[in-house]
This record gives sequence, structure tokens and C-alpha cells, in this order.
Amino acid sequence: MTNIKEAIIKATTELIEENKGDAKAVTARAIAERSGIALGLINYHFKSKDKLIEMCVQRIVNKILLCFYSGTESGENVIKSVTRQAKQLMDFFFDNKAIARIFILSDFKEYHPKNNSVSTQNGLKMTIGNKVENRKKRLLCFILTSAIETAFLTGDCSKEILGCDLNDKEERDFFVEDVVYMLFQGVM
Repeated sequence: MTNIKEAIIKATTELIEENKGDAKAVTARAIAERSGIALGLINYHFKSKDKLIEMCVQRIVNKILLCFYSGTESGENVIKSVTRQAKQLMDFFFDNKAIARIFILSDFKEYHPKNNSVSTQNGLKMTIGNKVENRKKRLLCFILTSAIETAFLTGDCSKEILGCDLNDKEERDFFVEDVVYMLFQGVM
């Protein structure tokens, strides 16, 4: 049974990546065909195509997140490191809008300790290390992750809502720098 589930997950992940995160382009029929599994087994094992896609997106994003949180680079202070990683996260979201939307909205629907948002927070906590009391570190990482995810979801309204066009890399970087500075200035 595990082999069937893994074959379905593998096929779905490949299709999501090939379609640049466009979940609507990933059909149950295409998943069944790619995996060599009967169409009915997709719903049997995953209850719905949407749940399957959310699971696959979570796996994709977790692999990517592991690359972001490499810790503090040589000679880099914690705030610069957190800023660098927050910028990487924002860039990933804007370069992969469909996957990012699934990533964030599925987390918001069912928030739990193993979802993508919490993985992001944990990566940021590793970067901060022991420089901040644990309770404050958790709160900082929660607020920063929430701000980045919510800002991404503002989409084309970011200029009106936030005063900066997050589709513009330079303005997006300024946004991240400002948020990190405002959060960390009183703590570090």
C-alpha cells in the first residue's frame, strides 16, 4: 500500500513541478496515468485531489526551505542573516506564486506543528540560535513568517495596502528589511 501511495505522490509532485505549481492543470486522470495506478485509488488513499496536492506541495516546499536555513554566514550578524533568509523566502513566493498560494492557504486552513509555516519559523529560529530568549525567538519567528505570508497574499494590491509594490524585487527587499528591523530592534 505504501508503494501505491508513494507512486501517486511521486507522479503528482512531478506534474505540479512540470506545471509550475498550477494545481488546476494537474488532473486526477493525469496522476493516475503517470503513476500507473487506477484512478479510484487516488481518492481511496488521499480522500481528494486537493488534499493530495497540498501534501505534495508541502514536500516540495520543505525541501526548498531546508536550503534557505543554512545558518549565519561567516561574519554575518543575526539580523542580516534573518533578513537574507526572509528575502529568499519572499523571492521564492513571488517566483512560484501558485505553489506559494497553496503552501500558505493550506496552512491557514489547517494549522498544525508540522506544516510549512511552522517549518519556516523553525528554520528562522535556528538562524537566531541562542542570541534571544526562546519565548521571544518563537514570537519573532511567528510574526515574521506571518508578515511575509500575509504580504505575499496581498498580491497586486500590495502598493495600496503596504505602500510598496511587492512584485518589484527592490521594493520587496526594502519591505523585508523594514519588517525585520522593526521586529528585532528592541530585542537584539
